[in-house]
Amino acid sequence: MAPHQTKPSLHSRPMGRNNGISLISIIKYAMLISTICGVTVMWNMYNEINANQQLRGVGIRPKEDALGVVPPKKEERMVRVSGNNNKDIENVIDETIEMPSLKAIDETPGVSNEPVIDKVKQNRLYCMVPFIWTPSAFPVYHAIRDTWGKRCHMTKFFIDPIIGDNTLGFYNMTDEADAKKAEEANIKLPDDVVVLHSMKRPWHTCSDEENKKSGKPVGTCRNIWEKIWRAWVYTVYGTTGSHVNYEAGKNENGKTDVYNAEWFVKVDADTYLFPENLPRYIESRKWDYNDQHYFGHVLNHRKGDRGVSIVAGAAVFFSRATLLKAAETFNSMSLEGGDREEDGTCRDAYTGTEEVVTAVCIKDYVTADPAIDAVGREQISLYGVDDILNYNRTEQGEWWFWEGKKKYPCHDNPNDCLGHLPLAFHHLKNAQKLLDMDNEFYGVEHSKQSKSHVKEYFDKIRAAMGESHALEIQGHSISQHLNEVTSASALDAQQSLQVQSLPADSNRLYCMVPFIWTTKYLPQYEAIRSTWGKRCNVLRFFIDPIIGVGKDNVTFHDVRVNDTAKASLPDDVIVVEKIARPWNECMTNKQAGDNDITCRNIWEKLWRSWILMDETGELDKADWFTKIDADTYLFADNFKHYVAEKNWLPSEHHYFGHVLMHRTNTRDAGVTIVAGAAVFFSRTTLKSLAGVLKGFKDGETRRNTKDCNDAYTSEEEVITAVCLNNNFGIEAHTTLDEAGKELIAVAEPEDSLLWNRTEQGEWWYWQNKPKVHPETGEQIHQCCGDRPIAFHGYKDPQWFYLLENQFYDTDFQVEEKHQWRYKWRNHDETKPYFDRVKKALNNS
Repeated sequence: MAPHQTKPSLHSRPMGRNNGISLISIIKYAMLISTICGVTVMWNMYNEINANQQLRGVGIRPKEDALGVVPPKKEERMVRVSGNNNKDIENVIDETIEMPSLKAIDETPGVSNEPVIDKVKQNRLYCMVPFIWTPSAFPVYHAIRDTWGKRCHMTKFFIDPIIGDNTLGFYNMTDEADAKKAEEANIKLPDDVVVLHSMKRPWHTCSDEENKKSGKPVGTCRNIWEKIWRAWVYTVYGTTGSHVNYEAGKNENGKTDVYNAEWFVKVDADTYLFPENLPRYIESRKWDYNDQHYFGHVLNHRKGDRGVSIVAGAAVFFSRATLLKAAETFNSMSLEGGDREEDGTCRDAYTGTEEVVTAVCIKDYVTADPAIDAVGREQISLYGVDDILNYNRTEQGEWWFWEGKKKYPCHDNPNDCLGHLPLAFHHLKNAQKLLDMDNEFYGVEHSKQSKSHVKEYFDKIRAAMGESHALEIQGHSISQHLNEVTSASALDAQQSLQVQSLPADSNRLYCMVPFIWTTKYLPQYEAIRSTWGKRCNVLRFFIDPIIGVGKDNVTFHDVRVNDTAKASLPDDVIVVEKIARPWNECMTNKQAGDNDITCRNIWEKLWRSWILMDETGELDKADWFTKIDADTYLFADNFKHYVAEKNWLPSEHHYFGHVLMHRTNTRDAGVTIVAGAAVFFSRTTLKSLAGVLKGFKDGETRRNTKDCNDAYTSEEEVITAVCLNNNFGIEAHTTLDEAGKELIAVAEPEDSLLWNRTEQGEWWYWQNKPKVHPETGEQIHQCCGDRPIAFHGYKDPQWFYLLENQFYDTDFQVEEKHQWRYKWRNHDETKPYFDRVKKALNNS
């Protein structure tokens, strides 16, 4: 800058390469443009509101009058809008809800009174109702529109081209002359009705007697499958039908219906739907509509003859990705043989079992996913709520309703096997039942139920939906809420659902160490207690009734008959007295050259220990349980961090650890297993497993690991997985970090850090494991994550002290003459890794 030259002010300084416009000029222009735009937007809003009020005045619903969440009760809304005492509440509502004019709402019968929540739009629901347009069905049509139908983002009724009845006459709406006659007969179609003109099987000739008289084959008009697939083709492509008042297949935006929602449901006309609970369920599952999802009440009784699980037709849900793919399949499938019953192939057919053909057609890219909550409660009731609440699986046996379903404790617990944020109730056969159900959850008067167990269940639904709505108004995570109320309900099914505050340490860990009590192994016992064991909330050592005293010449004592020996045991040692295969005979048998080692008792020790834990109340002392080998070093704090990050609950079914897949062949065990170094269970899973184990027969001599039974085997990992899979459908979860690295090392990390899949080849450790991360493309299942849960393979207890020194800054000493033995191998890999582990622990 030249001497004595004044520095120009920011506001007057020219801007840009040509220095032609000052900053203050730009600001002035921007303010003028903003003012013009603001006036324009307000004028458009005024016109839109005015138009909507006019629509309401003539009984036509605005285009977007549907909800994605539970509405507040009418009187609650009035307080929120008119009250001036609480500005914070008014601000929350102003920012969250589009409140229509109360006057316009209250004066208009049959119009949704609920506010619209903008933030739910990414989980919008399209409700497709297969329907017959006949006067006897009109009350149901109006009941659906006035109840749950107004809470869908878009509701469409898909009808046959034949409308009318025997009194008014039948009219073919595909025929122009007939359509005119229908209009003259005052039979008009509303704008939410779609006529499927291409349908070949008229509904009104279904009567067996009429078909016989006319010489027609009985059943050729069974058209529900044809109606379903043509409706979905229309939704995606806009063909095979016409939407009243719009260009064929297009809505007012010029788009086909599939792009006006993210989720889709085919719902029967005798089903009461809870559209507002669908976004909550989707969020709890962390699903995305761009992924393949097909779900509802899953039935498995057709797997034998059709090879598929099906979603019962009461309410069948699809993601947009699945519907796009399904419509493509339906649109290209064969139409030949349409007059024959379905045969397990994907084609047109005259059948009433549309659920089966749907599942068959889409099985190559998606399978049915049961809509259940975390403790196994069905979200969709197939029959009357009163009946379903009384179902008991053990008493009823495995009829088609139960066949092949994963087994949950609630299946034998009447009154608590339907979800508290349900998706649908089926079997409401008339309009009044739909209206009554709506009044239960949205009306001023409810709980007219004469049966107490139904009333209690409905109270739970209202409580859960009210809590969910309150959280959504406040912008809180509904998935967290769902987990909390599910946990509370599992602990006490008789209490109304409320959001529960969990204890300060809500992930208490019970460490169960199978152990042999003999002088030789006591240093390991002391090392565990002094190092990682002190970070367990509960630490117990489960031992055989035979204990050994002495190093060289071991003397064996049976504590079941030797009170002195039993009294010498510490308080954290539990004797599994019913073990039938004494460990000490293994050494004797080997020394005598006897290969029939019937004392291989690790599986027996485990299953008897778990029963004992259940019977003595040990399972009520913690939330999570690990069976952990005595040569494994555990990071209890990292374990708790892991389950907290996963948002897992002890009331859910979880079985996890380092998963191995070399036993998945059906000729073998057919299951994925958790390596025995450290096996983790939720409380609910271990309690359920203990119930199954109580049915074991003692004294099996087989080595069979394919079945859930007693066996003399050391392959406890395999039978554990078989029992959980066969009885509850529970599969092993891997313990990987976000990068896909193992958090449990089945060998000492100094070695497993160097393992390389490409160099080693597919030995049992790598066999069948996925090779690359689905998002990053990087190799996964490598050792080891920076927040490890366990290291395995330390037979010498001195390593436990050294690991404790390494990660927790303790000062355990190793005898000087042995120090040369205790150096970390593979220093270049091990040291940087251990440094990262310690840093992560310090940042917890």
